[in-house]
Amino acid sequence: MIFSCSILVVFSIFFSNILYRSGISKANDIIKQRNFAVNYFIDGYFSEVNNTIEILADNKDVQNLPWLDPSGRERVLNLFESFTRANRNLTYIYSGYEKKDLVINDYDPPIGFDPTSRPWYQAAMAVKPRLSTGLPYQDIKDKTWLFATSKALLSEEHGFSGVVSSDSSVQMVVDMLNQRGEVYKSSYSFVTKLDGEIILHHNGDYLQRHISEITGAPLPLEEEGGSISYRLDGREKIAYYSRSGETDWLVFTVVDKSEIITPVVSQILLCIALTGLIAVLLGLAQSALLSRRFSTPLLELREKVKSIIRGEPENDSDYSYPKNEIGIIAREVEQLAAHEFYARSRLLEEANRLLEDKNRELERLYITDWLTGLYNRHKMEADLEQELQRSARYGRVFSVVLFDIDWFKKINDTYGHPAGDTVLRELAQLLRANLRVTEIPCRWGGEEFLVLCPEIRQEEAKALGIRLCSLVENHQFAIGTRVTISVGVTEFTGTEKANELIKRVDENLYTAKHDGRNRVIAG
Repeated sequence: MIFSCSILVVFSIFFSNILYRSGISKANDIIKQRNFAVNYFIDGYFSEVNNTIEILADNKDVQNLPWLDPSGRERVLNLFESFTRANRNLTYIYSGYEKKDLVINDYDPPIGFDPTSRPWYQAAMAVKPRLSTGLPYQDIKDKTWLFATSKALLSEEHGFSGVVSSDSSVQMVVDMLNQRGEVYKSSYSFVTKLDGEIILHHNGDYLQRHISEITGAPLPLEEEGGSISYRLDGREKIAYYSRSGETDWLVFTVVDKSEIITPVVSQILLCIALTGLIAVLLGLAQSALLSRRFSTPLLELREKVKSIIRGEPENDSDYSYPKNEIGIIAREVEQLAAHEFYARSRLLEEANRLLEDKNRELERLYITDWLTGLYNRHKMEADLEQELQRSARYGRVFSVVLFDIDWFKKINDTYGHPAGDTVLRELAQLLRANLRVTEIPCRWGGEEFLVLCPEIRQEEAKALGIRLCSLVENHQFAIGTRVTISVGVTEFTGTEKANELIKRVDENLYTAKHDGRNRVIAG
């Protein structure tokens, strides 16, 4: 009895400790992976929205609209409409000004409407000249909840003249946050500001309240993320949180601790029962035989089980279990432990593989233009900055070719926007088919395309622009009409910044447009 009880206590404590630590570690890994997936989704969602607002905030017409004539106001409205069409995540784009003007498509503000009193306007002015990202607010028209991403407009002539902003749907992000995990059904995600104020949560009663107020105890939150545990509504919670780079939010992923502990406890109880059975049998055999040859199988079994738990299922020992009750039980326990080890390993490997596939897809979407399949502006800006650094460090040359489609608005107005999208896709296919591997194309925005040409001087880049003009002009587009492009070309001087280089090539493109279109201007 003493021997059996000793075996039961020792093995139960051993297996319980191993299984508990393994279960908690696995749960933390799954929660962390789920949190990263949600964070990648949020960053990808807001990346294009943020880029759109940055571009519009730099537009001179948008900055100076209260001082423009009616044609200037129409240009701004057309610009807003083109960006809204280009990004399906955008609901509205609009701008408000200190002079109480509001510019927005398909909406007439009520008499006396003051845009400067709206949350999106005040948030942008509070952080100027930085971007105000992902501010949840309720639309004044239909009371739906939206994200407002906005930036103060800095005019050279009039200073901070107003704010440009865009609305994007809250629902897509909320649906992602509310998705239950495949492993833990109690898991969900929510979002807070850096100071802990909850801004997105499936329980509407928690919105605009501090997380410490909900949990009833202060939580030590770090801006870069980490793991925490707390009690909520009588339940123990385990959570992992991380910081979103695009929005400066803290994204939390939570699971009930009981859902983690329950299967671990079941495994421990099963292990204790099995260990108790082995202990009783070993005690009876020891009492009957009182021989060391019955102790050796137990010692060998313990070492093999420890090796399996450590992830070392292969054992170099030449020992063979005796052909008696102890030997049979030892072999069965070893097989059971090995089977459980391999089963857990396969499940974890499959979960990791699926997560890696999702991460790769998110990364592809993050750098690719959804319509043409070319790199998007965000990716090209990163490549351009890298090429600038390489050129400055090693004295290498490179050029950029910027072009857009002539009379593209007329194509959209005449044949419809689906036809315009078809032209953009066909033009992207022409670029992929006719550019060299080292020449990197991207959709710069709207109907504009940019080609980065490493190790190419301006003369060769100009020849490339002429070749592209000819290719486009002679291509039979599906819409059945002639399409041409205007091209600007320039070479990196070796000292300028990226925005200066882009400004110069954009001026060349403007000159090509002004001089009659379907031509190349370099300089």
